[in-house]
Amino acid sequence: MEKRMYLQNELLHALPYGVALITKDGTIVQANRPFMEQFPEDLQTKTNIFHMVNQSPLTMELSRRMEQGLPWIYEMPTIRVHAIPYEHIYILSIEPLPLDTRVTVQHNAFEAMMHTELDMAMIMTDANLLINRFNKGATELFGYEPHEVLYEMTPFALFESRELSEKRTHYQDETERLLSFEQMLRVALDRGDREWKFQRKDRTHFVGKLFMQPVYEHNQIIGFFFFVFDVSPEIALKGELLHKEQRYRMFAESVIEAVLFHEGGTILDANKAAETIFRIPAEDMVGRQTIEFIAEGYRADVLRRVRNHIQTPYEVIGRREDGTFLEMEVYPKEVTFQGQTLRVAVMRDISDRKKVERMLEREKNAIARQRDIIQSILQASNEAFVLTESNGSVLFMNVHARRLLDLPGIAPNKIQERIPLLTTFRGRDRTEMLKKIDLLLDGSAREVSLRFSIPQPNDRDEQYYEMYGTGMDTKRQIGMDSGFLFVFRNRTEEERMDQIKNELVSTVSHELRTPLSSLSGYIELMLTRDLSKDKRERYLKTMAKEAKRLTDLLNDFLDIQRMEDGNQEYKQDRFVLNELVREVVERFRETTDHSIHFDDADELLVLIADKDRIEQVIINLLSNAIKYSPHSHEIEVRVRKEHKQAHVSVQDFGIGIPEHAFEELFKKFYRVDNSDTRQIGGTGLGLSICKEIIESHGGSIEVESSVGVGSTFTFTLDVAEETS
Repeated sequence: MEKRMYLQNELLHALPYGVALITKDGTIVQANRPFMEQFPEDLQTKTNIFHMVNQSPLTMELSRRMEQGLPWIYEMPTIRVHAIPYEHIYILSIEPLPLDTRVTVQHNAFEAMMHTELDMAMIMTDANLLINRFNKGATELFGYEPHEVLYEMTPFALFESRELSEKRTHYQDETERLLSFEQMLRVALDRGDREWKFQRKDRTHFVGKLFMQPVYEHNQIIGFFFFVFDVSPEIALKGELLHKEQRYRMFAESVIEAVLFHEGGTILDANKAAETIFRIPAEDMVGRQTIEFIAEGYRADVLRRVRNHIQTPYEVIGRREDGTFLEMEVYPKEVTFQGQTLRVAVMRDISDRKKVERMLEREKNAIARQRDIIQSILQASNEAFVLTESNGSVLFMNVHARRLLDLPGIAPNKIQERIPLLTTFRGRDRTEMLKKIDLLLDGSAREVSLRFSIPQPNDRDEQYYEMYGTGMDTKRQIGMDSGFLFVFRNRTEEERMDQIKNELVSTVSHELRTPLSSLSGYIELMLTRDLSKDKRERYLKTMAKEAKRLTDLLNDFLDIQRMEDGNQEYKQDRFVLNELVREVVERFRETTDHSIHFDDADELLVLIADKDRIEQVIINLLSNAIKYSPHSHEIEVRVRKEHKQAHVSVQDFGIGIPEHAFEELFKKFYRVDNSDTRQIGGTGLGLSICKEIIESHGGSIEVESSVGVGSTFTFTLDVAEETS
């Protein structure tokens, strides 16, 4: 078989004239070079012979013969075309004619065709357009016998006169010159105008497709050959199809969904709704790809569906012509028309529906979030919640309630049975709580409350609670009989704040009473005794010192109150920080026994801040350093610059601060609780005021300390930008 195909190929390419092997539908199986050279270069890439030649009666006759499996031969002025059936294909040859036969061959060919039984009208004329040949097909089509038209009529007598005149006028206007009927026909046919209205002998009309070919001899026109096909049935069918198409289009235009007809993704047609949805005229969509109207991230999936012929509905993001996006639901369907598979895509704009769905989803999520928030509040709250039925059976307990009332093993379900088993509670508290619960359960009381404490292991502070119980109507909410709500509120923090408040009152009373008692004593001494000048001067200095101490204390209270109320105002002074620190250090050196070392920066550090408040911070830190280093008399003050920031450090070598107190150190009224600090005294307001002042200026303050080694307090502020 392979050897046979090889010999066939070699023979084909050895022939000097054009030969091709073609199938009955015109597909070229194999062709040699002389065959392909008979056609223009731009057509030589075609794979079907009927795509390489213009439609004519000759090509139509060739196609008909091949469908019937018949041989066919036709001679043209310069070539002979011969089609021979061979097995399931045709051998088509194009052979050049000898020069001496080319003059009359065209005329002879037409003469031969006149006697073939083709289903068409064939009319030959002389050079003057008088009909001299009229075949049987012409007689059947026009109703004239040959003797009625030969040498009596021209072909133009067979045309419908009004249309013939109108077309002649049209082409004369178009070409801007006078045209004979013959010239007009040539112009019209050259422009593809082949459908004409003809008139039969009985005055009826039909539409025919016209072909006209001049007949040459010695390069002179000796006549014309006319071919006429009756295409009225085709036009009627087209009209019916057009009517059906219009009905289907009316249906397509009446729906609100976009309807696209496409082949392999190339749009063939679109309805009006598509114009509205995609904001582009329907005619501008024709020829474009469907994926151009799909958002880029979804195109690959849509192409996959088209290629795999998937016809299930899907949702996708569409893209309008103006670049905006919409949400669509697509219903694809494949249909077969004239052997061609087309795809219909019905697209529905679901943007509004999706908005509603998202809104409902948001509402549902909001409700769920609200439920979760309420549940989270109940679970995260310090309060323990217990809901019981009227007989004390527990319906609901949050996490804290389970933790507070937890028992090993299987615990009793009734609250009055669970309480006596709680060994973490003190015995007297369990007894008193049980009495309160019994009063509530038997209806003797509507509300009960009890404060109690739970001792903690490892000698930690006790946990303080308050139990509150009340009757409630649960039937309306959950379909149950009336029950009770028990709330166990953790009031440990409140208890601690009460202790702090009591300590504050005690501390403030002591701090105020001390300078007042001192002032009162010295005043009494000066009034009742005759004192020397030196003693009187010493007493007055002591009184002035105590009065200043009292004033500073009151100022601290006023400052902290203004800061908490947000009424503290800060000035914007421009000053040199180094100089301010040096001045404060010098003043302290004059009034204290401590040795204060000052380590200044190498350059002047200019700040824009409230000078008085910054001075207050420096004084407070130096006062604390002196106060809390009773056994060490060395204080170091450093000023330095790093990364456009000024750093001021005050270091003492005193009693130090435990690390666990760092977080609380800058809170108001906080004081480290040990014997050394209790002996020294103080209100616990100074560092809180320092922190507020520094942070209000955009800075920070921090501490480093070790117990028994000393402490270093450092605050940082931005240096002012240099001005030219």
